[in-house]
Amino acid sequence: MGKTADAATSSSTDMIRVCEALEERYGRRKAQKFTDFIEALVYQILELGAQEKATKDGLKRLRDEYTDWNDMRVATVREIEDILGHKYYRVREKAEDIKHLLADLYTAFRRMEIQDLLNADGIATLRALPDTTNVRRDMVERALLLVLDVKVFPCDEDQFKLLKFLGGVPKPLSLQQGAKKVEETLDADEILRLSRGLREHVHIYTGAGEDEPQIIAFGWDQPDPLGMDKGRKAEKPEPIEKPVKAGKPAKAEKPEKAVKPAKVEKAEKAEKTEKTEKAEKAEKPAAKPTKAEAKPEKSAKTEKPAKAPAKTAAKPAAQKKK
Repeated sequence: MGKTADAATSSSTDMIRVCEALEERYGRRKAQKFTDFIEALVYQILELGAQEKATKDGLKRLRDEYTDWNDMRVATVREIEDILGHKYYRVREKAEDIKHLLADLYTAFRRMEIQDLLNADGIATLRALPDTTNVRRDMVERALLLVLDVKVFPCDEDQFKLLKFLGGVPKPLSLQQGAKKVEETLDADEILRLSRGLREHVHIYTGAGEDEPQIIAFGWDQPDPLGMDKGRKAEKPEPIEKPVKAGKPAKAEKPEKAVKPAKVEKAEKAEKTEKTEKAEKAEKPAAKPTKAEAKPEKSAKTEKPAKAPAKTAAKPAAQKKK
């Protein structure tokens, strides 16, 4: 029993330590209670990455503008965006997410009044939303915790990987095992605080293009609350490449580059000499045809015998006259 109690105390300490470290960066917020399940979902969209006051003010403006959720559902993204205000954090993205959420809920239930599902029998139906819509599972679980006090740890795969990375739960645990451990160790308020911190940090580093968990000081100008930045700084000297910095490889490369051009020059000179020799040899036979050209001239002179038959033919004619 003593070992079990010590293990539980250690787990609780680790989880609270991670929770407080995340709150050091993202701030601690008061527990927000809701009676409307859809309102709890919309609030989660509005609060991600935004300040607490801006979130509450934005939700109030939406509720004041529209008579009910169905009225907001048929509104355009631009109208929702204008009501939130152009200064709201990622206002276009928030307006689109709210529009898609309400459309998915209507597709699932064919109505926007789902208060009758906020009972023991309806919880299974609400938890089935991620299977048939784009509503996130961790958002549904958090809404159940906010509205019905259902003690469940709202967490997805990315958030759980971050929790293990930060040392909140043992690394060998699966998502189901880890979630159960958190639910058994923390109270409802602590679970809400931890889940929000994890969700905020995952939002920050995934928005920066990172797929793997990052330390809490990622993209922050303050020291890491868990001291994990010190470990990373100690890792930097590992790739010691003093020889590269000294420039030894560069010196070795210079002679190689100097030798290659010399060889190329010799080869070029050899090619030039060969070409010139071939050209000279080619020129000598070119002069010989001039002698051959002279021979036809002699043959042209030898054409005289062709006239001789004409003279011989004239002699018989003279003999006849005699």
